[in-house]
Amino acid sequence: MKIGIVEDHFINRKIIKEKILPYEDIHIVIEAENGNNFFDLMKNLRKEDYPQVVLIDLEMPVLDGISTISLSSIRYPSIKFIVLTIYEDNDKIFDAIKAGASGYLLKEDKAINIVDAIANVIEYDGIPMSPAIARRAMKLLSGITQNNNTLEKIEDYQLSSREIQILKEIVGGNNPADVAEKLFISPNTVRTHVNNIYKKLHLNSRAQVISLAHKNNWI
Repeated sequence: MKIGIVEDHFINRKIIKEKILPYEDIHIVIEAENGNNFFDLMKNLRKEDYPQVVLIDLEMPVLDGISTISLSSIRYPSIKFIVLTIYEDNDKIFDAIKAGASGYLLKEDKAINIVDAIANVIEYDGIPMSPAIARRAMKLLSGITQNNNTLEKIEDYQLSSREIQILKEIVGGNNPADVAEKLFISPNTVRTHVNNIYKKLHLNSRAQVISLAHKNNWI
């Protein structure tokens, strides 16, 4: 698994590396101290050497984590970002998700949890979160109240019946392999439908799809 680290403090980068490098399938291909540094270093990498997942801090000088994730969703849409931070506040969680983050972990999390999160994102397009963050996110989602007149209708996006079916499975937490088995189709077919869903919703990640679905009470 090819990994990137974007963190402005050298000591924190060192700690992150010490946590994940003992796992032999982890290969760090890029280290940056802020978003600008990350984009500069990416220019020197061949496409086949791009990181699959980047562990990124939020608070950084020059170009912060949220801005870096948002810009990367346009420049490097294949790269997934997992926020690795000390912050648990509501605004940062949802700003990260809206920007396109694929996961949200705390720096205090154990090495195995971080490595499992990386694998989950790569293999299943999952949305790993530290337990404390997941509980906070669920409370926020359950506490959202909106006027029905302001809700967007799923029909407005012209999704096919199969795409709506798969969207509901995704929001329900199922990975492509589970969806394929349940619907008696191949995982590749599921991934094709998921990519079409992203395009029609004008989104770039599973986390954004889930956020939009909950926001508009589609599920």
